[in-house]
Amino acid sequence: MASLAKADLTHVLDRTRDVWDDMRGAELFITGAGGFVGSWLLETLLFANGELKLGVRATALVRDAARFTRHLPHLAASPAVRLQTGDVRTASAPAGGATHVVHCASALPPRVNEERPDEVVDIIERGTARMVAEAAHSRGARFLQMSSGSVYGPQPAELRRMSEEFSGAASAADPAQRFGAAKRRAEQHGEAAAARGVRFVSARMFALVGPRLPLDGQFALGNFFGDALAGRPVRLSGDGTPVRSWMHAADMAAWCWTLLVRGKAGAAYNVGSEDERTLWDAAQRVAALPSPPVHAERAREPDAASRPSRYVPSIQRARDELGLDAWIPLDDALRRTWHWLRAGDIATG
Repeated sequence: MASLAKADLTHVLDRTRDVWDDMRGAELFITGAGGFVGSWLLETLLFANGELKLGVRATALVRDAARFTRHLPHLAASPAVRLQTGDVRTASAPAGGATHVVHCASALPPRVNEERPDEVVDIIERGTARMVAEAAHSRGARFLQMSSGSVYGPQPAELRRMSEEFSGAASAADPAQRFGAAKRRAEQHGEAAAARGVRFVSARMFALVGPRLPLDGQFALGNFFGDALAGRPVRLSGDGTPVRSWMHAADMAAWCWTLLVRGKAGAAYNVGSEDERTLWDAAQRVAALPSPPVHAERAREPDAASRPSRYVPSIQRARDELGLDAWIPLDDALRRTWHWLRAGDIATG
């Protein structure tokens, strides 16, 4: 898998320069380092490490070190990275402890998510409990939990944006909400550990876009890019009315490093964009990226009487407390992603 674009790495560094001094000489333990979010965080860390001479060392917990090395050889080869193979539910932190823990591991391949949902819940809950317990051995360790906006449950159609104070909660009894309910219980493990000196912060992720977003999974925008890259019409299986917002992964990474260092212990922060769009609008924008453009198609026309679903955060807390924002506009985010995909497609074609 190709390296991230220099412009994206520089964007993260430029938005976090005042954060990195607090991580000089840090011992970082990162789980799920081979995933979309985890690989972005590891690569942006290594870029800052090199540019600013931070002296950070990172232990990356992965399920399969050989596979990680094949897919991300430039990260595996870094002298600042040590690969540790293991299961997040049983793994131990590096000898000597960690000053900072970034816990990204939870998701499994879509097939496993569908066929063994109980295992997914177990990885989320027991894995987080294990990592929090490991962090508690190093009193004062900072801990960033990759959570999800799905903890809130379905967003009411009349609520434009969900804030962290929204009282809704995902129901474990509903299979469609089981993931969100597990993420919330995982957060609670960390919140309880804050009293034991773990500086635990939850990053509640909403929809993201950027290089390495899977093109054939559960992410609608990733599927749109997969269609466009193959020269197919960009297809929606529904009517395209659901309302979403997308944050570029470079902004996400800048937020995560800031939350790890500056976030309030025991607090949760929404991570996403407030720039709401329908899926149909997003599909048309992606379809316009190839030259020549491809068509966008939807399975059916909207029903004027229906109320479209929404999944849009309020990011006011992060703005007010930490000065964060979604700096990369959607069209720029889509173009950056497309150019990275096309560069990789040309290189391997």
